[in-house]
Amino acid sequence: ASGLPACTYAVQNVLIQVAYQHLPSIVFNLINQTKLLSAALFLYFLMGTRFSLQQCFAMMMLLGAAVLLSLAKDGGADDSAAPAISVELGLVPVLLASLLSGLGSALTQRSMQQHKRDAALVTMELSIYGSLFLMLPAVWSTIVKTPVSESPAANALANLDKVFEGCTYYTIIPVVSNALGGLLVGTVTKHVGGVLKSFALICGIAFTAFVESSVYGAVLPNEVFIAAGLVATSMAIYSSFPYVKKEAKAKTE
Repeated sequence: ASGLPACTYAVQNVLIQVAYQHLPSIVFNLINQTKLLSAALFLYFLMGTRFSLQQCFAMMMLLGAAVLLSLAKDGGADDSAAPAISVELGLVPVLLASLLSGLGSALTQRSMQQHKRDAALVTMELSIYGSLFLMLPAVWSTIVKTPVSESPAANALANLDKVFEGCTYYTIIPVVSNALGGLLVGTVTKHVGGVLKSFALICGIAFTAFVESSVYGAVLPNEVFIAAGLVATSMAIYSSFPYVKKEAKAKTE
């Protein structure tokens, strides 16, 4: 049940890495944030979830907030060093990654909500299947005896003794925190769905910016404040105007 969404997430990560190297950051961030819209689209096709016009407008506002936060994060980047736009290696991979993100989110939500599967179990299945899928290139390189110099996967497999080189006891902290975050994301997806999960993620990015500013004394760019306002407004609109079927609307009138 979790094999297909795990594969979509694994392929999505590879496509994002490829696209990021062949697109300017502003183009990449703009297209990459459309995964919220693709999630809503696949929820409609796979689960029949409908959204009101106000909720669609709120999702567009959230998309704008996500782009602003991405621009604020990359504000110090050197525009002169930005790569030229590549259709085959830039636009196509990031569009496919966005679609796969929405498909994986919708499949995961359907698995947990319609089939009543445990969120923690689904999260563990996604991790295991995703790890196995990412190991396939290394295994294939070994089978066909690809030279280590030509395959990063084969190079990693040939140097397993150096995998943990440089690791300390503190290395386990981000591993555990990411694992706990994955469990929380699974719980959120099960109870409120993938679209509201996206709202929570963007809200978390904005909150992180304010925390970093408080801890490190950094001055926040104006984009962060605008994005925070957009996030708060979009969440209020999305929650206040849920989709109502025409039959139910007629009865209330």
